[in-house]
Amino acid sequence: MPVYNIKEKCFNKYFYLKAMEKKDKLYIGLYNDYYGALLTDYQRELVDMYYNRDMSLGEIAEAHSISPQGVSDTLKRAERTLIETERKLKMVEKSDKLRILLDEMEKYGDERVAQMVKKAKDLLDN
Repeated sequence: MPVYNIKEKCFNKYFYLKAMEKKDKLYIGLYNDYYGALLTDYQRELVDMYYNRDMSLGEIAEAHSISPQGVSDTLKRAERTLIETERKLKMVEKSDKLRILLDEMEKYGDERVAQMVKKAKDLLDN
């Protein structure tokens, strides 16, 4: 599993705009994996359709009988919720740092340490 190194230290409105300008779906998809349960069922469904199933705003709008603008507004609210939650809890950032540390331990440790590192990585992945 790849290591996601989040270098941005300030998860504010500027970061949100910067991430969305790049259309970087990685951040939102990753945050959704961690914090998706905090979204409403409707938001979670739209985020899944847009980010996981790669559906367009028009396709989602048609499936839900709403306007593409309505889909966009709902996605933006969900994205803000996910980004703000990461800003406060930093679980993704901590997970990244932990993965880096585990990689270092695995590289320099003996076989017993490697087995423990594998167990720790399995816990992070599930």
